[in-house]
Amino acid sequence: MKKNNLLTLIAISALSWILVNITHEFVGHAGFGMLSGFKLNAVNTTTAYLDINWDNFIGLRLLQIGGVLMNFITGLIALLILKFKKPLNSQIALFLWLFASFSFIIIVMNLISVTLIGGGDLPGFISTFKNQVNTKIIVLIIGLFVMIAGYIIIQKSFMPKMKGHRSILLSITLIPVLTVIIVQTLSLVKSPFAWLPPSQNHLLASVFAYFHFLLWVLVVNIAPSSSHTNPIENVLIGKSMFWITIGIIVVLFYIFILGPGIGSFEGHPSLQG
Repeated sequence: MKKNNLLTLIAISALSWILVNITHEFVGHAGFGMLSGFKLNAVNTTTAYLDINWDNFIGLRLLQIGGVLMNFITGLIALLILKFKKPLNSQIALFLWLFASFSFIIIVMNLISVTLIGGGDLPGFISTFKNQVNTKIIVLIIGLFVMIAGYIIIQKSFMPKMKGHRSILLSITLIPVLTVIIVQTLSLVKSPFAWLPPSQNHLLASVFAYFHFLLWVLVVNIAPSSSHTNPIENVLIGKSMFWITIGIIVVLFYIFILGPGIGSFEGHPSLQG
């Protein structure tokens, strides 16, 4: 049986995560914040820093929910392309599946884990409503629905029957997640938020996110949801210098430019005192 090319798999994994995160922080939070009339001061791979008008509740809600909303929209687009635009070559199919899966993880993490723990995008969104208890319950119900339905739909849109191919299944789940962890951590090395106290430390917050990615690996490998109509060739990735080259360029840009941030974080509340 043909094996996946490691470098190509890593490149596709890195690109899918970087685009998911850029969609969340740059397009979602920063984009919706500016559309709401807030001034954008800076943005990096973990946060968007804007001058917020706290009296603008509609704009504040769009800012808080913008990241998750854009992950949902773009993840759904990737899923629809994967499901209805067949046949795709294996590299594109894997990229779309990882993009949809990583978007799914971020959405579920925010709707359920972050909402339960407090302190983050969705708790900030919930805090803008008068009846916060009912709003929190609604958010959690939506999160549970997305978690169950999203997992099944995403897997069945890509995953073939993996009986007898467990090593391939492990490679297309564990290697992408390890890539996410390494790339995202490296992007934080020069971030002003990586060495703050625990309550404000974005590196620790990223570790919290990594737990959800590793949990996804475990679930997919223990309880894969597959379709008889998807060929095993979908998950077999040959060597592609195009993906590898683009991957290297984008990863370097993500780590060395977007990681420290574009703009100035001077005056950011977390950096005071």
